[in-house]
Amino acid sequence: MSQQSHVSPPNQYAPLPEQGRSRPPKKSGAGKMIVGGAVAVAVIGGGVAYVLQGGADKGGSGGDSSVVAESPARGAGQKADLADAKITSCGLTDFSKLPNAELTITNHSSATSDYQVHIEFLSTNGEHLAQSVANASGLAAGDKAETSAQGAQPLSGKITCKVTEVLRKSG
Repeated sequence: MSQQSHVSPPNQYAPLPEQGRSRPPKKSGAGKMIVGGAVAVAVIGGGVAYVLQGGADKGGSGGDSSVVAESPARGAGQKADLADAKITSCGLTDFSKLPNAELTITNHSSATSDYQVHIEFLSTNGEHLAQSVANASGLAAGDKAETSAQGAQPLSGKITCKVTEVLRKSG
């Protein structure tokens, strides 16, 4: 019986003969468990991040279904003056068209404080579109912090931003 010769097409390697070769060892169960665990952590972490960003908020769909993430100022926080938070810029992000508010939080109290600022994104005619939260932690008396709040769902058109609540927890 004659052996057939294999000719490779140009720019490709000839197949290697299978003589005397064994298969590489199978991956152990531990390796599969580590990879599976990493995937599970990524999926769960992504779901938590989605919920914390108000993932179900469809903006303008009637009910206010977004979730507000906990911050150090939530819970025992006291209402602070709305003047403690000033919006310095409001609009949609260039690429993703997410509503975004840049703001400055100023600690007008006499103690180091944590802040949580609630922002509402509105259409030009005042219709609620979305909401978000900005936080600042460990802000010393008299100090300022630059931060931002971003909605979770893309929008279109012109928007306005409004500070609806400021919570402060002294430390």
